[in-house]
Amino acid sequence: MNFFRCGSLNHCGSVTLHTPRLTLRKFTRADADAMFNNWASDPEVTRYLLWRYHTHPSETREVIEYWLSQYRRRDFYEWAIVPEGSDQPVGSCGASKVWGKKGVWEIGYCLGRNWWGMGYGTEAAAAIMQLFFERVGCRELIAMHEIGNDASGRVMEKCGMQRIPGKIQMVRSDHGVLRCLVYRIKAGEYSAYSRSMKV
Repeated sequence: MNFFRCGSLNHCGSVTLHTPRLTLRKFTRADADAMFNNWASDPEVTRYLLWRYHTHPSETREVIEYWLSQYRRRDFYEWAIVPEGSDQPVGSCGASKVWGKKGVWEIGYCLGRNWWGMGYGTEAAAAIMQLFFERVGCRELIAMHEIGNDASGRVMEKCGMQRIPGKIQMVRSDHGVLRCLVYRIKAGEYSAYSRSMKV
């Protein structure tokens, strides 16, 4: 795995990750139709996200083209979530730097409605956590969800994250301002969580 050092972190970019049931890989142009049909065009999926649902496949193609242009960067992380035995993505996940906080990154994920409740979000998030804590050397990961999106919060808790009491982050989105709860896990907490999962 190829890394480059940026500050105190060893970035590796969107390398392919495997879980028991999923492959997390880079998007390709061939994924545009699946992304549009499986989740990007569904208002129910995107209502808790920062962007509105796509009304035409060209919007989805533009997003993928942007991601393709960024994959050359070792500090860019965006993956297609692909179930075992399939070649089509059913969602996406990624990580981005929290500006102004050294060594802190935010993870995010979304899945098409047909794949809700199957544990895929937890598997994908756990794989990103492992990469960032064990390979990249991140000191803390956070995740946020809008108040009311309890299912997303349960994913964070299953991954060992804990909600920051009283913390509500106001986030601008295409839907307006979202009131989000914030969860986090630090490197030491991840180590304890990881050991407990292996027992």
